Amino acid sequence: MAGDANDELSPGGATVRRKTLARRLWRRWGWLVRWGGTAIGLLYVSTLIHVANVKAAFANVSLGAMVAAVALIAASLGIGAVRWRSALRAYGARSRPSLATAVRLYFVAGFYNTYLPGAVTGDVVRAVVAHDCFGEHGTTGALAVVFVERALGLFALFALVITGVGLSRDALGIQGSLRLWSVVGGAAALAALVMLPLGRRLARFLPGPLARIARQLPLVVRPLDFAAATLLSLATQLAAMVAGWLILRDLHPGVTFADALLIIPVASATAFLPFTVGGTGARENAFVVLGEKILGMSSDDAVAASLLLWLSALIVGAAGGVLLVLGTGSAPAAPAAAKPTPD
Repeated sequence: MAGDANDELSPGGATVRRKTLARRLWRRWGWLVRWGGTAIGLLYVSTLIHVANVKAAFANVSLGAMVAAVALIAASLGIGAVRWRSALRAYGARSRPSLATAVRLYFVAGFYNTYLPGAVTGDVVRAVVAHDCFGEHGTTGALAVVFVERALGLFALFALVITGVGLSRDALGIQGSLRLWSVVGGAAALAALVMLPLGRRLARFLPGPLARIARQLPLVVRPLDFAAATLLSLATQLAAMVAGWLILRDLHPGVTFADALLIIPVASATAFLPFTVGGTGARENAFVVLGEKILGMSSDDAVAASLLLWLSALIVGAAGGVLLVLGTGSAPAAPAAAKPTPD
């Protein structure tokens, strides 16, 4: 009893209680924060635009551009499925979903990520599906691979932004700050990329929370597959970026590929924000700020571009919903879909 009391009074015990309370509060009221953040973002955007002008801007985007954008976003999910299988193999999974199953699961995950807050629910579904791929360490291994994929995606986003900064030689009003933050973000993403394969070895050098995460990461047993997963992450983000560029080009003729590299990846990253629903509101703000300062676009055209790119993602996400209904009617189960990973 005395030991329990001492634990309660210890600084470590107090820290654990605070963290537990914070998690409970977020689980209970996080939805309010996300919907509130989304509402605030949309209200702010509404003060910058004229709805009639945004509707008129929609007519300037050709059907061909929209079809191509949808196809490219769908292709990015297909590439993501290949990346998932490479990451599983890199971390020593004993089995992997077949390519066809992985693609289907990625589309189903896309449905969850697009239509539910936080853009992570679909990744949790994939982690559950891949549980048996790692044998006795299934939960840890499957979650680690999902975490690794997220980190690789962020690295790819920053890599594209840095490429855009390097390719753009014009004296942009936002260039200096954008270059600084892209380099800082890129350096952080690169550091994470280097640490992922070496997590356990570096754990003793990291502070408490990061050390605990690092100790749970499985070791990379096939470096070439990890390198392939990294390159595939660049391909997934590049496909989505080109989709946005096609829409921007119709709305603002003359926009260059380098210009799009400065806008689309930053706007896409808003989907990961925990205080919005799918990045809605924050994404439109990113388009307005960057579109105006980099391209000289009107707020109306920038918001139209953001909404049309979002519509493309919604269409692809809906396709994942159809696959979910046509499949099991719930989150797919992994064991029947997995097959041994060849050495």
